[in-house]
Amino acid sequence: MNNVNIIGRLVKDPEVRKTDEGKTICDLRFAIDDPFSKNDRCDFINVTAFGNQGELCGRYLRKGLLAGVSGRIRADVYKGSDGVNKYPIKIIAENVQFLQWPDRVESEGPAKAESEGPARTESEGPARTESEGFAYTEKEEEAAII
Repeated sequence: MNNVNIIGRLVKDPEVRKTDEGKTICDLRFAIDDPFSKNDRCDFINVTAFGNQGELCGRYLRKGLLAGVSGRIRADVYKGSDGVNKYPIKIIAENVQFLQWPDRVESEGPAKAESEGPARTESEGPARTESEGFAYTEKEEEAAII
C-alpha cells in the first residue's frame, strides 16, 4: 500500500508545463508543519499533479495558500554534481483539495491571512535536509516565510 495525505502551504507558485503530447504537468512545493517537533520545524515536500488536476492547480493555487493532497510517494534517482546518487522523494497527486482560495484570502484582510501563519520562521529549528530524503534550497526555505 502506497498512500499519503498531507495538508500544507505552498512555498511558491505552481509551475505548469505541457508534454509533447499535450499532457499537463504541475509541480507544487509544500511546507508542512511537524506537530511532534520540539522546535516547530516543518518539512518541504514536492508534489506533481497531472492532467486536469494539474491544470486546476496551476490556475487556482498560489504561494501561501493552504491545500491538501492525497496521492502516492515516488522516489526518483539521479546522480548529483558530486557524482553521488540522490534519491529525492515526491508525491504524485491523485486528489488536490483547495482549502483556501485567492479571492477569499484577499477579502479576509491581512490580519486573518497572517494569523493562519507561515509554516515556520527563521528563528525556528532546521527543516529536513537532502540527506534525510527531502531536497530543498535556502531560497525555497526563505520563500516559505510568508
